[in-house]
Amino acid sequence: MTKSLVTGATGFIGANLVRRLLRDGHEVYALTRESSDWTRLKTVRDQIRTVQCLVTDTNAVAETIRKVKPDLVFHLASTRFNPPVKSTVHLDVNVLGTLNILESLQALPNTRLIFTGSTAAYGSGSHMNEDLPFLPGSVFGASKASASILLQTYVRLCGLHAVELRLFTPYGPWESAKRLIPHTILSALAGNDIALTSGEQERDFIFVDDVVDAMMTAATVDIAPGTVINIGSGSGTSVKNVTSTILELMGNPVEILLGNLPTRSDEIMTMSANINQACKILGWTPRTDLTDGLVKTIAWFTENRESAETLP
Repeated sequence: MTKSLVTGATGFIGANLVRRLLRDGHEVYALTRESSDWTRLKTVRDQIRTVQCLVTDTNAVAETIRKVKPDLVFHLASTRFNPPVKSTVHLDVNVLGTLNILESLQALPNTRLIFTGSTAAYGSGSHMNEDLPFLPGSVFGASKASASILLQTYVRLCGLHAVELRLFTPYGPWESAKRLIPHTILSALAGNDIALTSGEQERDFIFVDDVVDAMMTAATVDIAPGTVINIGSGSGTSVKNVTSTILELMGNPVEILLGNLPTRSDEIMTMSANINQACKILGWTPRTDLTDGLVKTIAWFTENRESAETLP
């Protein structure tokens, strides 16, 4: 049985990944904080081996890796781009946390690390390639870029078998109620109009099941250590268009109030991926188009509305 250690297991993507790992017969270890919210994993918690450990605690991470001896590590623990947190928190969690994982894995050269990077490291751009120079427009993006550089350094110097999946904008079941797509769905169900900025921001939305497919493939195929792969749909959609599509699919129960919110000073206005490398190296392309993904997401949030409204 494959031992898989997941950091950030109780988060949106982590919860979807953990369910897939359990379904596929993995022995799952979830590295969590004492304060972690288990809402997303409540129904499968008894199937998971829980390890309370902060990724920022160097000694605790080393001890956890030494004891568990995982075959796979999925490093998803991260801060969020929005709502904003203190710059020092981005650095502690995203940089020091990743460093601790990398340091600890030196003792397990056969363990494969799948690290989830972020498009925020690139800055703004359309159909961005993996070899673009980093030009982050936020401390969050800078911290994810720094973590990526650390990963590349440890691959070169220490021979770690680590790869980076650079995620664009995942969405789907278990996403935070504060994020755009869940917020739109839940507001429509409550009969509340949707306040937006200009809505011109472009994002590359990718359904979470497709993200998990990419992670599972990256964990098993023959792939060169240090490889970086964009995971997105390959095209951008504006915030106002995705919001309009959601409301149309729900029968247009409320209105969109464009311009009612200010645009953040660090807003990334254009963001989409070139996914040729994912297709070439992983044999992966998204199976779920945006409309189908939104239909599935609307159905899930409608069915699970009460618990979904409290998702952090």
